[in-house]
Amino acid sequence: METKTILDPLMERLIKEKKVAQDFQNRRHEDWNDNYELYRNKVKTNRLTQRQAVNVPLMKETIKTLLSKIDEPPTVNFEELSGNEVKEIIVQEVWNNDYDNLNFEGIDIQDKKTVLLYGRAFKKLNFLNGEFDIDALDIYDVIVDPMVNPLKLESARFLIHQNIFKSLREILANEKYSSKGKNKLKTYLSTKEGIIQSNENRVALEKKQERLLAMGVDDKDFAQFSAGNVIVNLTEHYTQEWDAKKKEFNRIVTVYADNEIRLLKASLKELIGVDFYPFVTWGEDVETQDFWSDGPADLVRVPNKILNIFMSQMIENRTLKNFQMTWYDATVTGYKPQTYEPGPGRMLPAPGDPNKTLKAVEVSGLEDTLTQIDFLIKLIERGTSATAIEKGVSEKKQITLGEVEMLAGQAREKTMSMAKFYRRSWKELAEKWYKIREANVADTEEITLYKTSSKGKVWPKKVKGKDWKSESGYRIEVQSTSEQEAEKTSGVQKMMAIKNQFPDNPVVYRITQRKILELGEFSPEELREVEEWEKKKLEAPEPMAPAPAPAPETAQLAQTAQPAPAPEMAGAIK
Repeated sequence: METKTILDPLMERLIKEKKVAQDFQNRRHEDWNDNYELYRNKVKTNRLTQRQAVNVPLMKETIKTLLSKIDEPPTVNFEELSGNEVKEIIVQEVWNNDYDNLNFEGIDIQDKKTVLLYGRAFKKLNFLNGEFDIDALDIYDVIVDPMVNPLKLESARFLIHQNIFKSLREILANEKYSSKGKNKLKTYLSTKEGIIQSNENRVALEKKQERLLAMGVDDKDFAQFSAGNVIVNLTEHYTQEWDAKKKEFNRIVTVYADNEIRLLKASLKELIGVDFYPFVTWGEDVETQDFWSDGPADLVRVPNKILNIFMSQMIENRTLKNFQMTWYDATVTGYKPQTYEPGPGRMLPAPGDPNKTLKAVEVSGLEDTLTQIDFLIKLIERGTSATAIEKGVSEKKQITLGEVEMLAGQAREKTMSMAKFYRRSWKELAEKWYKIREANVADTEEITLYKTSSKGKVWPKKVKGKDWKSESGYRIEVQSTSEQEAEKTSGVQKMMAIKNQFPDNPVVYRITQRKILELGEFSPEELREVEEWEKKKLEAPEPMAPAPAPAPETAQLAQTAQPAPAPEMAGAIK
C-alpha cells in the first residue's frame, strides 16, 4: 500500500529551507571527501595516472603540525560585574567541574581537527536530564542559511541539525514528542516508502559512523541497534516564526522524522530557556561572503594528489625496471618466446631485428621526479606555515640559530589569525554555557563541588544556584596558553624597562607585578591573594629605625672637643 504524505504549510516551508541550506553545503562535499580520504591514507586508483595504491602522508603531517600550533584549550576566567568575589570563585568551580566531567579537552581536539580538514566546525550545547551537555558535531550534519554572516551565527534565519539517528522505540518512549506524530510515524514506517527510507537511514548511519571514527570518537559511544530495529532519521530545525501578539519573531524548534512527520514544535525559550542558537562555530579562514570557507586541508589536497601520482609512477617505473624484460625478433622461425605480458624475465615480440633476435627493454628513469616532489612539499609548507622546522625536521643546508628562530617566528605569525578565531569561539562557548545553566538551574538546586586549596588539600562544598547566579552578569576573559606566552614575555620585558625609569611609581609597580604573575599558572583566587598581600605590604607604615650608637672613636673626639668650663663654674664645682 502506497500513501503520499500531505505536508502542512509549516513543514513545506521547513523542507524548502532545508533544501536551500543543503544545496549551499553540497558543493563542498567532494572536496571534503578528498581531504578526509587523504588524511586517512585512502587513495583511489585508476588505469591512467595512478595505478598504484600509494599515498604520501602530506595531509596528515600538515594537519598534525597545525593542530599542535593552534593552542591548548585556553584558560577561561569569570569576572562578576558587581565585584562579588565569592560568586566568581563558585562559578569558576562550576565551569571547571563541567570541563572535567564532560571532557571539554577531547571535544576541543575533535573541534580543531574538523576546522583544519573542512574549514569550519560546530559544537552543540544542550541541557538534558538536569545536566549541561556538549558535543562536537560532524560537519555534514549542520546546514545553515546561505545569507548568514560568517562572523555571527545569530544572523542566520534558520539553522538545521540533521542526521540524528534514533531507533523507533526511543522515539515512541520520548514524552516530549506528540502522540499524533508518533502514531503517524508508525503508520508511515509500515508503508513501502517508509521501509525504503529506513534502509537508506541505516546506510547513512554507517557512513556517519565511519566519519566519526576518523575524527577520534570511540565506537563504544555509538548507539547500538539490535537486528530488525527500525532506524529513523530525525532533524532538529531551528527557524523563526512571527508572533502577531508581540509583533516580533520568535525562534522555534521543530523536530521531524524522515522529512515527513512532525514530532515536536516548541519555542527555543520553552525548551532550554534561551533564545540564541545553542551552537558555537568558528572557521580558520573566514570570508565575507561564503560561510563554508576553505581550510588548510584545501591547500594541501591538490599537491598531495600530484605527489601520489608521482610516487605511483616512480614505483611502477622501478617495478618495470626490476622485471628485466627483453625484446625478441618475431620473424625468426622456430623461436617460441613467452607470452606478451609484462613480468620478470618476459620476452616481448618485435616486428624487426632487435640486435639479432634479443634486446633488453629500456625503461627510462624518473629521477627528476624527486626534485619536483621536493618543490611541491616546500610549496605546501610556505602556504600553510607548517614548515620543516615546525615539523621538527632540520633542513639539509646549514643555517645559523638566529635564522632558525626567525623562520620559526614567521611561521608562528602566520597562524596567529587561526588562534584568534579559536580563542574567540571559547569565549562564546563560555558565555552560552553560563546563560544555559542560569536558565535551567533553580536557585535552590544543589551541586557538590570539590575545591583544591593552595596547599593541595581537596575539600567538598555544596552550593546552590543562587550562590553563583549573578544579576549583574559576568565578564569572561579568555587567556591562551602557548600562543601568547611569547607576547607576554616580551611585554614583561618592556614593563620592566618602564619600571626602571619610574622606580618610585606604585601604579607602574602594581601593573608590572600583575603581568609577571600572569605568566605563571595561578588561579584567580591565588592571583587575588598575591595582589592583596602586596597591597597590604605597600600600605603598611615603615617602623621608625633607632638612632645608631656613635662609634668609640666618634665619642672620644666629641669629648675632646668640649670647651673648658668657665672660672665661676669651676669654683662652683669646687
